[in-house]
Amino acid sequence: MDERIIRMKLEQIRARTVRQRWPVRGWEARLAEHLAPGEYSYLGDWEPLPDGDSLWPAGKTLFLRGHAVAPDVPAEDLYLAFDADGLEGLLSVDGRPYAGVDPQHLRVVMPRTGPLDLSIECMCLGASLSHAELRREKARLREIAFVWVDRAVEAAGYDLWLAWEAAKFASDERRKALLEAALEEALLITDLTAPDETFRQQMDEARQRLAARVEAIAPDPEAGRIFLTGHTHIDTAWLWPLRETIRKCGRTFATACRLMERYPEFTFSCSQAQLYAYTKRHYPDLYAEIKKWVATGRWECTGAMWVESDCNVPSGEALIRQMLHGVRFFQQEFGRRPRTCWLPDVFGYPASMPQILKGCGVEQFLTNKLHWQARNPFPMHLFWWEGIDGTRLLAHIAKLHAYYNGWPNPEQLRFAWENYKQKAAYPEMLFTYGFGDGGGGVTEEMQEFARRVAAYPGLPATVQGPEEEYFARVRAAAPDLPRWVGELYLETHRGTYTTQSEAKRANRKSELLLRDTELLGVLANDAGAGLDLQPLRAAWENLLLLQFHDILPGSSIGEVYREAAQDYACLTATVTSVRDAALDALATRLAGAGQLLVCNTLSWERSDLVQATVSAADGPLVAVDGDGQSYPVQVVKRRGDQADVVFCPAAVPPMGYATLTLRPAEGQPAESSLRVEPYRLENRFFLLELAEDGTIARLWDKGAEREVLAEGERGNVLHLYQDGPEREAAWNVHATFEKREYEWEPGVTVEVIERGPVRGGVRIVRRYRDSRIEQDLMLYDSVPRIDFVTRADWQARQVMLKAAFPVRVRSPRATFEIQFGAVERATHRNTSWEQEKFEVCAHRWADLSEAGYGVSLLNDSRYGYDVHDNVLRLTLLRGPEWPDPDADRGYHEFTYSLLPHLGDWVAGETVRRGWELNVPMLARAVAAGQASGAARAAFFQVSGPAILDTVKPAEDGNGWILRLYEPHGGRGTVQVQGPRAFARVTRTNLIEEGQEQLAANADRVTLPIGPFEIVTLRVNMA
Repeated sequence: MDERIIRMKLEQIRARTVRQRWPVRGWEARLAEHLAPGEYSYLGDWEPLPDGDSLWPAGKTLFLRGHAVAPDVPAEDLYLAFDADGLEGLLSVDGRPYAGVDPQHLRVVMPRTGPLDLSIECMCLGASLSHAELRREKARLREIAFVWVDRAVEAAGYDLWLAWEAAKFASDERRKALLEAALEEALLITDLTAPDETFRQQMDEARQRLAARVEAIAPDPEAGRIFLTGHTHIDTAWLWPLRETIRKCGRTFATACRLMERYPEFTFSCSQAQLYAYTKRHYPDLYAEIKKWVATGRWECTGAMWVESDCNVPSGEALIRQMLHGVRFFQQEFGRRPRTCWLPDVFGYPASMPQILKGCGVEQFLTNKLHWQARNPFPMHLFWWEGIDGTRLLAHIAKLHAYYNGWPNPEQLRFAWENYKQKAAYPEMLFTYGFGDGGGGVTEEMQEFARRVAAYPGLPATVQGPEEEYFARVRAAAPDLPRWVGELYLETHRGTYTTQSEAKRANRKSELLLRDTELLGVLANDAGAGLDLQPLRAAWENLLLLQFHDILPGSSIGEVYREAAQDYACLTATVTSVRDAALDALATRLAGAGQLLVCNTLSWERSDLVQATVSAADGPLVAVDGDGQSYPVQVVKRRGDQADVVFCPAAVPPMGYATLTLRPAEGQPAESSLRVEPYRLENRFFLLELAEDGTIARLWDKGAEREVLAEGERGNVLHLYQDGPEREAAWNVHATFEKREYEWEPGVTVEVIERGPVRGGVRIVRRYRDSRIEQDLMLYDSVPRIDFVTRADWQARQVMLKAAFPVRVRSPRATFEIQFGAVERATHRNTSWEQEKFEVCAHRWADLSEAGYGVSLLNDSRYGYDVHDNVLRLTLLRGPEWPDPDADRGYHEFTYSLLPHLGDWVAGETVRRGWELNVPMLARAVAAGQASGAARAAFFQVSGPAILDTVKPAEDGNGWILRLYEPHGGRGTVQVQGPRAFARVTRTNLIEEGQEQLAANADRVTLPIGPFEIVTLRVNMA
């Protein structure tokens, strides 16, 4: 039978599934602006909805309400059907959220017949939020009607449609021919012009005849198996703001509940504790329904994380907190403990992630994103993923036709199976189906197909179930799977390391502010301060929300970032108030009136720059420590009797403090190695000469007695590269970006800004069209690094700004910091895999070292690097124009630093220097204090190859949590010394579960640590 006839017949059969239609009249309508969850600005009062077409402006919320009497037909056959374009809403029945309405869900089965109170809240043309050209368009509502669906005709139509598609995608020619013959016979039975009763009889006969012939076709024993899991992907923000996501949760989850009622085999998986928390708050009745379905085991709370977080930019501690908060929410709310990291749409995964996940009790990992590779197809679909510490995690990366938004039809099932690489090792794969990104989830049609394809000839066999059951089946079979070692690098979306850089800076600062505050809060409360640290929990959850994989990477609309800036400011104010209260409490207990308390929150002794605001008379100052040693103080700025000062005390104890007193300097000014002229700067470590354009013409390392820059090259060259235009501008940069470079405007200025005894520097100002870049190049008398304190008024579009340092170092590998460790990547481009890593992610530093010498490039809030041959480059800013045309436009402030060093990055202590740039010491002037502490002391001390990253209150209130990690890829013995004797020390997993008691010796505990290992301890103090 001709393909065109088949399609037309099937479409007409589908139309005849409706036995009768009753338009619902008497609706009232009202428009509003949606301001916040549950908050609206109404644009007029209720008015009657006109019959026929009605048009509604893009971006507005349309409310409809009405009272209707559903016709007296079998309730399970009665639907409310919507003829509409551009509307996405939630239908409530008798005041209860009932089902979502969207382009894929245009009819809703009714709960009963008889009188019904109906109301609908709709977003009009939501795509207009991200596509400006749609803002003049209208959503259209033509009709809302009750329809009576003939279930028998509908079932026959599904059978026929499946046979048609199965014949097209059958696994062999024989089954294809048999299916085509069966379908043709069944379709010839039906007369589409026959009266209704005759037509129904013919459809019943056609269905029986088709079933008999299909049953006679033996399934292909080699067709494979597919494990079906219904789900939805809801981007917590993307082309819509957070408030719209809350409404998407209501629509999507209500729809899933209705499918649960009608399809007993249906299982539904949905991740992200934040979405459930939204639902609990804003849709309590719906949340109660969800809890009921979760209790049956058919609704699966998967994913473990608070949100489906970006994994490149967040700190290691933040990734742990994603699971700490996510797992605890699911356990407390549903009694369920997720074991899968469910991240279908995240933009790459660091090599430390297997240990982070497994350390949180998460046993398996799922994504689809690695099949978005630009060039090199990812070669494994079911495998063991091995991290930098040797931890292995079961990973599944199914290649599906629609990635994670599948439809269980023959075409997509066949595509999935044919593209599954591990058939021989394990003959089953996981297939997620349901509409997503903006939610919606599974449809009736999908579920009807899913129940029919279980054992269909010519197709893979299928079974339905929750995703964790799939992984349990894999483990039970114990197949011999391949192994992938190292990062899962995504060969696209590299621009997300940089786009919306102010959000990334706020994220880094917030992570570190929370870190310091937790430590100081623990210490202050241990000293009897009685501080309330509960606000930190809400602050963490807000930060975790903002790490969602379309917020932190920079790929959302502008409104998301305007709201995020407000959230970051609120978070900062809240956490800073707790931190300052902790500092005040410590200062009054440890220092005397008129002294300055300097806190070092890092776990090693430190001599570094301190900035403080103090009361000070005119004239030179010195800071004197408890041993009587004095340090020069540089006054940066005076405001009346207040002064901003900097100084550099020696040997502030690890995770401890020193008290100092500021006094007028006596005698000769302190000696300093600093010499600063406009184009020449010098200290005890470096001699630096600038060219006329402000670039570094020469950099001499005095300690190593060698030139740092490559011969004939300049350092701190700021490149302006063409960047786009591109359809996915916020996400992507391309390997061709270097082929077009723009010039700075003429007239670069260089002027001396400081010549003090502690630090000195020059200010370099450049302009490009309407953009202005101001850099303070700073040297220090006692700190062996070169800082580039940068402020930018950035207006450029389709331009990428990079800072480059061609160094006199040769190595085939460069090293980059990642969460809780580091990875090496090639500096050459031998293979296609290496060529694709032209832009990579790193955290606080990247390093290029040869035998005996190296150079590290540090940063305080950037993430995009590239190291090619001998050139270290850091990406500073971009100017993409979609989905936010103003992305990165405006004021920016950040610092990056050059750190030449003897030896490699380990010998040069690059890890510590990166931490120090990001975590400055804290100073507190004491107006009235008890001076009851020693002049200097350490609260925690660590000896051996480890960094104490985190000190926090235990989630259950039982002691403190200490988190350490080995940063260099070595092993050894670590000793942790506390502020007093330990009563008990136990080792837990990363989210404070389980316990293994360790032997403590008074105030010390000793334990072994392996390469890049993360260790979590629970300590109870005596």
